[in-house]
Amino acid sequence: MEIVLVDDDPIVILLQKKLMQKAGISHQIISFNNGEDALSFLTVNANESKYLMFLDINMPGLSGWEVLDELEKISIDFELEVIIITSSIEDADRLKAKTYERIVGFWIKPFSLQDFTNLKVKFGLK
Repeated sequence: MEIVLVDDDPIVILLQKKLMQKAGISHQIISFNNGEDALSFLTVNANESKYLMFLDINMPGLSGWEVLDELEKISIDFELEVIIITSSIEDADRLKAKTYERIVGFWIKPFSLQDFTNLKVKFGLK
């Protein structure tokens, strides 16, 4: 499994990587600062059978929702599960997330080491 981080804030990506490292998650991590680059990677270059993507929903350019909508339109031959990462506390965002089969989690920033430790157990990460 590869882990894909998509967030326009490089500090959030750095924090995610550090917390994963502290939680003992050693999977390969690929990061993108925008939805366009992540979508391009997943549609053209993806070659693994399983990905876990942490996706910010509020980004300039393609939002996280738009990335998910584009992924629904194309045929991909690998497993992709998504954890939404957001600063939004709007119920509408949480409800919208439930309409996407790929979404397996909804995390509100800031997150903690315990979040990643729980993730490691839930997904059997090493």
